[in-house]
Amino acid sequence: MTVIVTRGWPGAEQTATGLRAMGIDPIICPVLDVNFRATIDVDLSDVQALAFTSANGIRAWGPRRPERDIPVYCVGNSTARVARDIGFTKVHSANGDVRKLGELLKRKLKPQKGFVLHVRGIHAAGNLSADLREAGFTAREAIGYGTVPVDALSEEAIAAIISGSPVQVLVHSGRGAKTFLDLVRRFGLHHWLGTVTAYGMSKNALKPLENAGFAALVPAPSPTEEDLLETLRQPMDLASLSNAS
Repeated sequence: MTVIVTRGWPGAEQTATGLRAMGIDPIICPVLDVNFRATIDVDLSDVQALAFTSANGIRAWGPRRPERDIPVYCVGNSTARVARDIGFTKVHSANGDVRKLGELLKRKLKPQKGFVLHVRGIHAAGNLSADLREAGFTAREAIGYGTVPVDALSEEAIAAIISGSPVQVLVHSGRGAKTFLDLVRRFGLHHWLGTVTAYGMSKNALKPLENAGFAALVPAPSPTEEDLLETLRQPMDLASLSNAS
């Protein structure tokens, strides 16, 4: 099985490790470069919790802030693992998406106890802060990183696409999917998409690929790394997949 991982570093290596455990040697081809801010300058004197909607938010915080005893709420288990790895001691996981993270925060916290700080990238899916404010919370944001599209796909990824053999592409975000498709079209590779199946973290992540000529678009049943990889194990029921043509 030929699998292309489009996720940016260092998350791409995590995905690749999971694939290797399944007996798949993936082609790592990040389509977005992650750039971390030099500092995260924010007053934490009245914060009751930190919220992270990606592992890169944790990675941005790690070497730039010393605080580790503040309760941390993470969008999923992978992000929670990264939080524990850097030393956070009070870690909670929504095991889902931004909506579920908001529900967890509203269920576990009280507005009068202090503000919630959302550490995020420049391009973040959903609007966690607005959701919390509607529920009466004081929510603030700190930008920890940004992502920049790369200039080209790797030679190995291009060779796999034009080989005519079945190829599976993993996408983790709508922005990553759009960037992948932009690069495919820029280099004239769209003629070979009929043999390429895209697996996405969610239906929203796959939305930019609709009607682009892919063999199929396969969303994970829930937006977790584990479920995304599990979709590769399952036989495809083409009638139930998103319309790819």
